[in-house]
Amino acid sequence: MQVLPQALFLVMLELTVGSFVSLYLLDLRGGTTKGFLTFQGVLYIVFGVLTLLAMNNFATPQIVHGTGLDEAWLNAQGPLVLAFVLLMIPWNVLLWRSAPPAKKKNETAAKTAEAIDDGEAVATPPARQSSRMPRAITGAVVCAVGVVALFVVAMAYRTLADSRLDGAFVVLTFLAGAMALGGVMTAMLLGHWYLNTPTASGKPLEFVTTFLLIALAAELAFTLVMGPSTAHLAPGATPITPGTTIQTTGNGVKVSTPTATAGQKSGQSVQTAEPRQAPLGQGAMIWLQFLMGFIAPLILGGVALYLTRGRSFQSATGMLYLCVSFIFIGEVLGRGMLLLPVLG
Repeated sequence: MQVLPQALFLVMLELTVGSFVSLYLLDLRGGTTKGFLTFQGVLYIVFGVLTLLAMNNFATPQIVHGTGLDEAWLNAQGPLVLAFVLLMIPWNVLLWRSAPPAKKKNETAAKTAEAIDDGEAVATPPARQSSRMPRAITGAVVCAVGVVALFVVAMAYRTLADSRLDGAFVVLTFLAGAMALGGVMTAMLLGHWYLNTPTASGKPLEFVTTFLLIALAAELAFTLVMGPSTAHLAPGATPITPGTTIQTTGNGVKVSTPTATAGQKSGQSVQTAEPRQAPLGQGAMIWLQFLMGFIAPLILGGVALYLTRGRSFQSATGMLYLCVSFIFIGEVLGRGMLLLPVLG
């Protein structure tokens, strides 16, 4: 199916943007270890590179030309996605150069206080905390560029279901879906990090889990009011009957439709190839999207939040692991069905 590769780019863009936004909010909030932030920062750069590869192979303006998208918006897609990925690099560099973990800083402060009490001269260590403000500003710029890139792509694809408010709910669905998918990825990996630091505060995990639940509930609401697909055939396209063959020759294109010949008996039908039918209809796929992409992860995410507050981090991580699978499947189904009328 032609729809799957292009849907992959949309889902990867949502995942990368949402993941970095959730990580940036965790960094601003504080309470997470530098090791976790560093690991996630590098991982999300890898996600960004994969997004670029998917875009260049499956979703450039030249590839999607004539599929009914608002192609004027796609002119900015490539530069914005590239800028978003490249800007993550200086943010990571500032993170690597940031201050040591809080425990070490407290030990340094204690030693300094003891030295002052003893009347000794104290040499002030170099201030590495100065990198926090530049990192916060750089992260805000990265988030803004990523959200704008996602907005531009959503505006291009909104024409596939613009029956209500000129496709505004399609755009909001893309944005909320990115926050839900990226939030659950960050939450799941943060839950795994607690297995190495079981005495750490559970507030960061509570925060990012609440973030993903709010985003997922918003995406569900926008999807319900988005309206049906309004996609049409490509301009100039003409539907053909089953059994029709199209042959390209040096003199042009030859279209042949089987008809009854004089030698055939009266009432004898012409054998034509039966149209292929998918094993699951679109109605069943919609039910799968809502059950697996929204209902199940909302329930599991609520359970994960409850377990986190009870400091059952291992059990909460298991719930979040299932949420990642369900939300990812739901996003693929949702974007695939949006593209199905024109690419299926």
